[in-house]
Amino acid sequence: MSIDDDNMGVFFERIKETIEVTSLKEIDLNGFDNIPLSHNECIFVSDFSKNELVFHKGFQTFLGYSDDDISIEFIRNLYHPNDAILTNRIFRAAILYSLDHPKDSLGNELFISLRIKKNNGSYRKVLSKSSIIEVDKNNKILYVLTRYTDISFMDHTENINWNFKANNLNKETFKRLIYKNDQKHFTKRETEIIIEIAKKRSSKEIADKYSISKHTVATHRKQIYFKCNCHNPAELINFSRGIGIV
Repeated sequence: MSIDDDNMGVFFERIKETIEVTSLKEIDLNGFDNIPLSHNECIFVSDFSKNELVFHKGFQTFLGYSDDDISIEFIRNLYHPNDAILTNRIFRAAILYSLDHPKDSLGNELFISLRIKKNNGSYRKVLSKSSIIEVDKNNKILYVLTRYTDISFMDHTENINWNFKANNLNKETFKRLIYKNDQKHFTKRETEIIIEIAKKRSSKEIADKYSISKHTVATHRKQIYFKCNCHNPAELINFSRGIGIV
């Protein structure tokens, strides 16, 4: 399995095959109904052994969808199209890490800020928090609880921010895994210059640091902006943060 698998449904079906039905643990779902939610929140519990939801709450109040609409596939289709590829890649990477380190996976938490579609067609920026709440007898992921909380009042950007909390995680290695396909669009020198631009270094300062001419720096800047369709340093910095360069 790879974090670059295109189809999330296929990916989770493969995960499902790794879980031994004979080693499943039962979980009491009644307690989830007692979790307090604001009108700008919803929660759901995913069963990885079945690749389906076993509990959900708050979708109608928050996003305007009836309970009959809600399914795993339905929720995945709520992601903003511009957020879906990176969001799914982050989810897959966190899941694969947890499967590769099963003894430490219980309690792993993944936070992602992304845009979710409401029933009226508008999008809200939410903080998604997913926690592994139960594993099977082989310590493979069984149940995951996810909560969406509206953060539009404090985040109006298109940036996808995330944080994965797991035992013994090398965050830099994990980050490079997620962004490897995006980062390789830039050469090593272009990446170095992007980092310097993010530090607000001038072209002269960059030229002096790398013993190249200002003209060469200007050429690199032009190529960098062309590759990422950015028009100024602020746009470039936001873009670079989104793909993990800065």
